Amino acid sequence: MKKKLLAGLLFICFLVLPFNALAFAADSSTVQFSKQAIEVDKNASSFSVDLVLNSQTPFSSAEFGIKTDSHVQLKSVTYSQAIGSASQVSMKEKNGISYFGFFDTSNHFSGSFTACTLTFTYTDSAAAVVTLAETTLTRLTGTGGATSESLTPNQTLQITRSASNTPGGGTPDPGNGGNTGGSDSNVYTHVIDNTKALEALEHATLNSQNIKTVSFEVKSTDVGGAKEIAFQLPYSLFNADEKRQVEINTPFGTVTIPDHVIPAGQLGSAQSLTLRVKQVDPATLPASAQQQAGSRPVLELHFELDGKAIEWKNEQAPVQVVLPFTLSPTEKVNADLIVAAYIDGNGKLQIVPTGRFHAENGEMSFSTTHFSLYTIVNGSKAFKDTTSSWARQDIEALAIRGIINGTTADTFSPNAHITRADFTKLLVGVLAKHAESTGTGFKDVTSKAYYYEAVMTAQALGLASGSGDGKFNPGASISRQDMMVLLDRAFTAAGHPLKETAVLSGYKDAAKVAAYAKPSVEKLIASGIINGSNGYLTPQNNLTRAEAAKVLHLLYNELY
Repeated sequence: MKKKLLAGLLFICFLVLPFNALAFAADSSTVQFSKQAIEVDKNASSFSVDLVLNSQTPFSSAEFGIKTDSHVQLKSVTYSQAIGSASQVSMKEKNGISYFGFFDTSNHFSGSFTACTLTFTYTDSAAAVVTLAETTLTRLTGTGGATSESLTPNQTLQITRSASNTPGGGTPDPGNGGNTGGSDSNVYTHVIDNTKALEALEHATLNSQNIKTVSFEVKSTDVGGAKEIAFQLPYSLFNADEKRQVEINTPFGTVTIPDHVIPAGQLGSAQSLTLRVKQVDPATLPASAQQQAGSRPVLELHFELDGKAIEWKNEQAPVQVVLPFTLSPTEKVNADLIVAAYIDGNGKLQIVPTGRFHAENGEMSFSTTHFSLYTIVNGSKAFKDTTSSWARQDIEALAIRGIINGTTADTFSPNAHITRADFTKLLVGVLAKHAESTGTGFKDVTSKAYYYEAVMTAQALGLASGSGDGKFNPGASISRQDMMVLLDRAFTAAGHPLKETAVLSGYKDAAKVAAYAKPSVEKLIASGIINGSNGYLTPQNNLTRAEAAKVLHLLYNELY
């Protein structure tokens, strides 16, 4: 009886709204159209737009007031699944404003979600305007009463008639988002509320690393002519105990975001994360960057927390990016030289070490731990003493990515031995990982050494354990079998553990492989990364710089 009485009181409240009491804070961003502008197909007689709510304070009821001009008429209101079993208030008109809404008997509406889809009749050719004039949210109190907040968003939706059948016109699918961002119709906003997030989570898939992938897609027909996409998600998707990643597919590229992508200290109490993906005109870049990028795509990425832009950097949670791009016939000859680059604060291009072009898919993929403007460039790096080297392509592919350096500006010294410290530094560079070591370090690795961070990361990742006396022996040459042990561990650290093994008896010097190295050698032989030479493994020989480049490039290609 009490619930029926409360529901009746709430219904009466809707008839006499707006309330005068203000009980919890909000602003006009609490409610908005999913689009700021719509171009309706010339043959369409209607169009639709969503109303999106974003309130961090739970509420029980909401009423909206929509005002239209003489060229357009509100036809129907369809409530989303997020409203659930809440009672719906029939549309009523008062003083030229159409009122409608929903109410329930508990404060269980909160966060970001699509409330309803509005469908309008539009048969005119003249431009029209729809205004979100009023919004009232009601909250039940613990004493059995109710308080409310009244907003006057005065947000407008600009309607125009297309001269031709254009993608994105007509009646879009409810909940697909649209153009927002103030008066900028070049921004398309796609809002994923809690209900849609849960539905996507139910259809998530597990990858080879047992990471659950939750996928969303924005189609080119949704975006139309917009140059920027704002994709908003509840942060609860990223804040789970299980390993997850969220894959967002757009016409501009694909961005895969790992769990806990925002550092805890920066996240605070934020409830939503927005990824903004923007196509940038290469002509707007600084002259030097513009010359290198040419006409290739330029993409700007950044995050927002609860609608506010943030500067993001997190070495523990790299974001994966894939840019679609078609190589020219001359570029296809050596696709290893096509690399990803970002534009730094001084307007200069910096190579992204993890960028690799996949010719079979027509995609440039890379991982990044900070956001900026990204593009694709043709790199080059040659050394005078590698022109006839069997490892030339491997050396140059790593050199242009800044993973490996020469011994001088124009020499590489391919036949020189490589030290344990240098190989470890290169290996960590290929992995593109940073980890804080919880161990005591090594007696012979000082914090001032150029390889200190790499060795500490290697220790944290389980790659390097040093010798029994607490030393790492950084200046000693590394043997081929020790290289294989580190390489095997690197695959495991990268989430791609080698499992298959091969019999070593076919090699003439198999007996020279140390017991501690044998399992790693067997796995690397099985994977095809190590083949030996003329029937020999030469496990105790010192590794040359050319050999190091070869195996590291093979690792690079396996990982990226």
